[in-house]
Amino acid sequence: MKANPNEAHSLFTDLQQQYLAQIEAKIRQIEAIWARWQDGPLQPDDLYELQRIAHNLAGSGATFGLAAVSDAARALDAALQPVIQRADANAAAASLASLVEHLLDVMRNRSTPAPQSLSRGQSAAAATLIYLAGRNQDETDELARQIAYFGYTTAQFLSSAELLAAVARQMPNVLILDLDLQEGEQSGIAAAALLYDRYGQALPMFFTASSSDFTLRLAAVRAGGRGYFTRPIDVGLLIDQIDQMTQRVIAEPYTVLIVDDSPLMAEVYALALRAAGMRVVTTTDPLEAPMLLAEQPPDLILLDVYMPGCNGQELAAVIRQQPENHSIPIVFLSGETDRSAQLAVLAQGGDDFLTKPINLEHLVAAISSRIQRARAMRSLMVRDSLTGLFNHSVTQDLLIREVARARRSNQPLSVVLIDIDHFKQVNDRYGHQSGDRVLKSLARLLRQRLRATDLIGRYGGEEFLIVMPETRAASAAMVIDSLRERFAHIEHQREGEPLRVTFSAGIAEWAQGIDASGLVEKADAALYQAKRHGRNQVLIADAQIGQPPQRRVLPLASNRLHNAPVVLVVDDDPDVGRLLQLWLADAGYRVELTHNGFEALQRIAQGGIDVALIDILMPEISGIDVLDNVRQMGPEPAVIMTTAFGSEQIAVNAIRHGADDYLRKPIDRQELLVVIERTLANLRLRRENAALQRRLDEKRRELEAEIKHAAQIQSEMLPQQMPRLPGYTIAARCIPAREVGGDFYDWHFPAPHLLNLTFGDVMGKGMSAALLMTTTRAVIRSVARDTSPEVNMRYAVNALHADLDRTNSFVTLCHLQLNLMTHTLAFVDAGHGLGFIRRHGGQCDRLEPRGAPLGIFSHEPYRQGEAVLNPGDALILFSDGLLDPWPALAREPLQINDLLADGMSATAIVDRLLALPALLGPLTDDLTVVVLVRDGLSEDAA
Repeated sequence: MKANPNEAHSLFTDLQQQYLAQIEAKIRQIEAIWARWQDGPLQPDDLYELQRIAHNLAGSGATFGLAAVSDAARALDAALQPVIQRADANAAAASLASLVEHLLDVMRNRSTPAPQSLSRGQSAAAATLIYLAGRNQDETDELARQIAYFGYTTAQFLSSAELLAAVARQMPNVLILDLDLQEGEQSGIAAAALLYDRYGQALPMFFTASSSDFTLRLAAVRAGGRGYFTRPIDVGLLIDQIDQMTQRVIAEPYTVLIVDDSPLMAEVYALALRAAGMRVVTTTDPLEAPMLLAEQPPDLILLDVYMPGCNGQELAAVIRQQPENHSIPIVFLSGETDRSAQLAVLAQGGDDFLTKPINLEHLVAAISSRIQRARAMRSLMVRDSLTGLFNHSVTQDLLIREVARARRSNQPLSVVLIDIDHFKQVNDRYGHQSGDRVLKSLARLLRQRLRATDLIGRYGGEEFLIVMPETRAASAAMVIDSLRERFAHIEHQREGEPLRVTFSAGIAEWAQGIDASGLVEKADAALYQAKRHGRNQVLIADAQIGQPPQRRVLPLASNRLHNAPVVLVVDDDPDVGRLLQLWLADAGYRVELTHNGFEALQRIAQGGIDVALIDILMPEISGIDVLDNVRQMGPEPAVIMTTAFGSEQIAVNAIRHGADDYLRKPIDRQELLVVIERTLANLRLRRENAALQRRLDEKRRELEAEIKHAAQIQSEMLPQQMPRLPGYTIAARCIPAREVGGDFYDWHFPAPHLLNLTFGDVMGKGMSAALLMTTTRAVIRSVARDTSPEVNMRYAVNALHADLDRTNSFVTLCHLQLNLMTHTLAFVDAGHGLGFIRRHGGQCDRLEPRGAPLGIFSHEPYRQGEAVLNPGDALILFSDGLLDPWPALAREPLQINDLLADGMSATAIVDRLLALPALLGPLTDDLTVVVLVRDGLSEDAA
């Protein structure tokens, strides 16, 4: 559960006060030891106690804002270690005395600690609204239907005016528009250009077109397009892009187990991690760790090294003896600064070592990155490479686990076995690539439409196994049948006519006495029957699998009646209505009764109804019509349909229209109460989710506004106007892969005849890269004078190395200086390597020599290169964002010359290079291009 930031800050303040109170106690302890030392020889126990106190203060003081206490304690701790080894404290009494006095002085005269910031995790909300702007109604409607099968909400437009007005009212999460709207050729490009000028990268846009002509793709890129799809449109690839853009998949929160013998420090670390959105389990007893690991395996174990009873090394060795714990990262946390001691600890099975005191933001970053890598590695072991679903062996293990859980809790469990119909014919007739697209489309549909608690695995070539906990077979059949209908309408693109495929499914429900393999056998038998009866259908296995477990429903206490849920019974049979009213009232519910659909709609419109129990077959207006009208009003109340018919199809139809559940007449009293209780539980969860969604939306809007403001600031920090260079033209453009990025360029005149030009690429992406970019740009601007680039770079290394080393970051940089009088270009390349001089006539010269990126070495001897720019020559610099559409550039950047010609202006060269990513779609890395061209006539003018 993510901690509320205000609550987290308040809790940290309370812990800080507790720590300050402990400081007073430790002062008295040190003073007592010091007094005994002055009276006579210091005993070994006192010496050990003094070191324990110093070690504890060294590792905790800075965490609570008392860095001076940590420094003084660390000095005493280091001095005590050799004294304890020699067992001769009196020989070192003079040197230790000053350290003890200094520590006591710092502790007594401590200043008010500055508050630590607790990092908050980012909210993530699933985006669903997509605008479609097409050239004709039929094509647009069909594309909308295909996208809707994957759970997205769409709105369609045919003209620019309608589209612009709709975006002004509500911005969609993604806009897909054709190059040609109803206004004529390339009217979609014109509309997109207006939107791009107004909203920038905040509105992701994809284009559809009939032609893949390069000039059209280039026009789409210039209008802000992030993707380009030619007809016939491959819906699978389009959905992949939309999923990526809207971040449909929300990762499970990280889980961390903290083992630290200090309750205060354990709670501080837990508070920081919870504020970042992680789940945290803490213990101060290392002997409890194996039990906690067995109950809930964490993503990472944060382990203190020095603990009584069982130290961190020993505990790590025990944990690593269990094969199931081999893949869990163990991060040690200690005030130990000796590197050999740290390596000895890591040899027992640790993955990382963090030194106390640690900044809480650094702790969160270190833990997050380590878990992210571990999850990625674990995913490669447990996931099918094509579909991303669990592989066969993992699916079997998960099924065994869920069967055991159902046996313990006596809760229902259903297993679904899905097989794609005539899949061999798909591979034989259309090729294995088409077959792979079909498999991926079905996997994507299952992931999007099933619950997070449902387990989905690829069981065989074209077989999928779904485990649905706490689900009856009948309910599972309704869900899977709805997915079957959706899947049958999806178009899997290939050459020629679109390909449509169906699937069949068999469902089995667990009962006492059935193990995992028996459950799969029953589902397989039902699947076989579905295949025999014509395919494209869902069948439930033989019902003789044991009686479903009964749940006991306790009536609500009478003194809570005024808080009881309100149930509206809608039935044209007065006897049935009164009977249901009597049963529900006896169970503690507040019950209202109406006898026709019109009265029911009037009452529901007034509000206050939690559950409506509606008969399907009523005169004048049927129950389905009532349901449709209720759902037009909104998601509430919950609706349970009742029917005297025995057909499952009627119940399935009711679910499709928005019913939450259904009951068959004659209604069993116990079943009625069970269904009501289950429906209310789902309603409460839905309301909680809605409230949470509103808070998430609010946080998302705040974050988007902050990032948008940051992007504006970053954009404005780049040069806003091209400099006037006699005899030269210059052009540049920077496109972040996200709202903000780490690429930058800068220029200024340290002297009237000198132009300093800097091109940089900071490691990473997004906000962290932008922060480093800002620091690097400011440093380069401050040190770059009219001295040579070699001298300027030496100053930059001295100024930046400490910051880059502390953050484990690096920057690739090219720093150049152009003499406008002699046309001499001096430069230093610090690991950039993506640039060259194109000579008039087509020859290319590399910018040599090259050195290491900034942040790698503290004293890199950068060497300066020089060249002369002749008339018609062009200096071309670009970032590694250009390597995605053209990977070969990493080996040979001069291949760019194939796109260029003599006489091109700087602006034309920039536009040509920026058009390349349009061939692949959205950028995956920041892209920056800077071009300086010497005018071909400048020599004559001179």
